Amino acid sequence: MDRRKLLGTLAAGSIGLGLAGKFDPEPKAPVDPFADYKPKAFAAEGGLNGLSKELVEEHLGLYKGYVNRSNALLKELLAAEKEARANPATQELRRRLGFEFSGMRLHELYFEPLRANASSPGLNHPLQKAIAATWGSHAAWWAAFKTTCTMTGIGWGALVQDPLTGRLMNAWFQDHENAIPVGTAPLLVVDVWEHAYVKDYGAAGRAKYVDAVKPLIDWGVVEKRFL
Repeated sequence: MDRRKLLGTLAAGSIGLGLAGKFDPEPKAPVDPFADYKPKAFAAEGGLNGLSKELVEEHLGLYKGYVNRSNALLKELLAAEKEARANPATQELRRRLGFEFSGMRLHELYFEPLRANASSPGLNHPLQKAIAATWGSHAAWWAAFKTTCTMTGIGWGALVQDPLTGRLMNAWFQDHENAIPVGTAPLLVVDVWEHAYVKDYGAAGRAKYVDAVKPLIDWGVVEKRFL
């Protein structure tokens, strides 16, 4: 179920709650807090036109590192909390988790839509209509998005949506966890850390790399993220 349908279901459930005076959610099995999260597989494995196999393999290796470190930090922090440890070392682990976990999740958002034979933007899709209403056209939005992606700094270019207002914004995520507009939902992110492009495009090749990513974006995946 995509998020639009999910929100509709939740809204219907809320209405039912008001009418019937009760709501019995489907019971969920408890989550094992010490279970390892497994790295995801992506269509980009093996390389894509414009992103070499060597670059993608190296990049996915970094992603798996974020997964492994997030798993370890979550276990260590939970153990510390169960023991009521609140020393500076424990607090540093908490700060580090923000970096590692956000890096893991952003890489998943980045790699998930990248594929050969990616679907084009759906001209009649509500997301594309919202982009046109905000920037005037898809081309005008992309120009602004590319400018965001080529800002000086280390981080991510992102197209995000505010669930409260529906507003779309281009955003810059500094590192992995900084400068993020809190509460917004990422629809599209492009990794512009040096490791994402230097092997193929050189230290000064970020703009060329962003251009190479553009035709690899499967808009069917991105549009499903639209609220």
